[in-house]
Amino acid sequence: MIHKILEEIATPNSIYDEIIENILRPNTHLKPELISELAISFLENQIKVNEVIKQGYFLYYFIRAVKNNVHSNTSPFYKNNIVKDHIFYENVEIIDEDDIQLKIEKEEKYQLIDKIYTRIPKTYFQEFLWHEYYTKGKTYREIANENGNTFSYCLVFHEVKKIKDELKKSLT
Repeated sequence: MIHKILEEIATPNSIYDEIIENILRPNTHLKPELISELAISFLENQIKVNEVIKQGYFLYYFIRAVKNNVHSNTSPFYKNNIVKDHIFYENVEIIDEDDIQLKIEKEEKYQLIDKIYTRIPKTYFQEFLWHEYYTKGKTYREIANENGNTFSYCLVFHEVKKIKDELKKSLT
């Protein structure tokens, strides 16, 4: 019984073929590999698959098997065949970390930010958060956790954002 189903799955323009095409799109070139993985899976579990066929819900079982193979990052098909979409950037400017001119420009920007920061009206709390975030390079969560979670990281985010917005407004 399973062998007839496997033949039908491999037959072009069958209902199973259409299901595979729809789920695999845009990677339809991987259809033979998927059919191979499904066949291996179905043959390894012949008793269960034959039981599903007898009970009449093989189509549902098949659709779930295809979706799991294609979308689950733990399936053998996914691990062996799915290629992630890689973005190709044509004009990538590689930054030379040893370039003295870039370091000078970066340092000038930091000095400008520091100069404007001193002019912005802020509370002690905002000043403390900015120092932790900007000078020490901590994340919002790190700042909140290091202070015994007396305030949430959302509060840290909003207070730092207020200062950033003031800086941007002063720069323009």
